[in-house]
Amino acid sequence: MNTKTFLTTVLLAVLLFGCGKEQDQPVQTAEAPAQLVVEDAASDSAPDSTPQADGEATPLEGLFSYMADAPQFKDCRTGKAFPVAMAGPYIELENAYLNSGIVPGESIKVSLEGRFLERPNPDGKGNKIMLIVDSFIELMDSTGCTPTADAELVNTYWRLVEVNGVAVVLQQDEPEVQREPHMVLSIEDSRVHGFSGCNNFFGKYQLENDSLTFSALGSTMMACPQGMDTEQAFLNALGETTRAEVSGLFLDLYAGDSKTARFEAVYLP
Repeated sequence: MNTKTFLTTVLLAVLLFGCGKEQDQPVQTAEAPAQLVVEDAASDSAPDSTPQADGEATPLEGLFSYMADAPQFKDCRTGKAFPVAMAGPYIELENAYLNSGIVPGESIKVSLEGRFLERPNPDGKGNKIMLIVDSFIELMDSTGCTPTADAELVNTYWRLVEVNGVAVVLQQDEPEVQREPHMVLSIEDSRVHGFSGCNNFFGKYQLENDSLTFSALGSTMMACPQGMDTEQAFLNALGETTRAEVSGLFLDLYAGDSKTARFEAVYLP
């Protein structure tokens, strides 16, 4: 065997051996997590103030007014007023209002579909609850707006006001900056989400008549200088809940016969 033939043979053997080694190596695949992933954070991290982006559009009727780029909507279900985000289909609502001949600043009853979500405060201090318009339906002839007797359990922003008999009070020096503990029970997929005092939380709920239970609760994982005690009590109350009662603008949660938490339907803090 001459030198050229020998080198060619050796090179071919090396190539074949290398290919065989590659084929023998296992392929790494990503496995789906068995449970919800939580976010970890340093112990000195501040509470997450990112506005919530979920929620389902709900048919709404209320009194709308507009002046100096300050649109406002008074919900006929509760009689409470809150600002309106000037984005998306909102422009159709504004145009209908301006073309109606009404004096700017006066109210007119409107029908629309929208959501109540947290959005950054224009003054830069924390978040506030605003109406997000998903679709404008029509201006209505009536100018009256009579609140309903009870708030709706689902698709309502419920602010935590009491847990285990203790009033919930924001403790920061600037309480308007601190997010308030709250929850929303969404119709879609029977999901619950909210803010528990330090972390955002999420999970599922099951509702049958006045029976209400929560399951698969999870949350982000921050440590905060304030709100941890409230958060633990809040999440424990949800885990123990067996039924709920809505009276006017208030929601009470019970574990058997013991009341564990009280909420208020609030759309404008």
